[in-house]
Amino acid sequence: MKKIYCSILLFLISAVAAFAQKLTEKEKIAFDEIAYHRFRVGEYEKIHKWVVPIRYKVIGNDSKYILDEIDTTFRQLAKLTNLDIKKSDDDDEVNFIIALSADADVLAQLSDNVKKYVNSFGGFAFKANKKSEIYRLERLFVIAKYPSKADVRYVVKKGMVTGFGFFKKSETAPKSMFYSANNGKLKIDDFDAAIIKAFYHENIKPGMTKEEVDPLLQ
Repeated sequence: MKKIYCSILLFLISAVAAFAQKLTEKEKIAFDEIAYHRFRVGEYEKIHKWVVPIRYKVIGNDSKYILDEIDTTFRQLAKLTNLDIKKSDDDDEVNFIIALSADADVLAQLSDNVKKYVNSFGGFAFKANKKSEIYRLERLFVIAKYPSKADVRYVVKKGMVTGFGFFKKSETAPKSMFYSANNGKLKIDDFDAAIIKAFYHENIKPGMTKEEVDPLLQ
């Protein structure tokens, strides 16, 4: 009898774990808009996400308000994704670079791949392996272009969040940080947190397509 009870309990625990990332209807719509990305021409759209530890570095500006925003956002993302995320000054291990100006000495520290895609407000480039695992990202924000500290905080926070694999934008969630238009949002609320946690749930693997992920979100 004890063995049967234990078996049933283990089954229930595993079932709950398997579907722990269930989303509401609105969250699922937004998830589908932003979660799948085609890295190379001819590929299927699929999940691209970090699995390796993230070591980040900030260059180009040392204003306390923006450094605090960056550190706080990374701490929030570490909790939501369960990734190992730390600041580092070791260039050999840094794999997430945030540049805050387009000065020549800052641009010289970024790869040619980033420079190819930047405009007057900035840009980014990332690297992923054949398993769709992101292992490097560089993001340039030309913060001098923005009129207020709140604008800078919004742009940087949104750019950091999208750098975790959310490379497309939502057209259906105007109050979300993933929304295509500027909504000035400065907080990762429950709606956005649910999407991030679902995306980084252990059962959702890099390289999965929508058809493979959908049963896990129902």
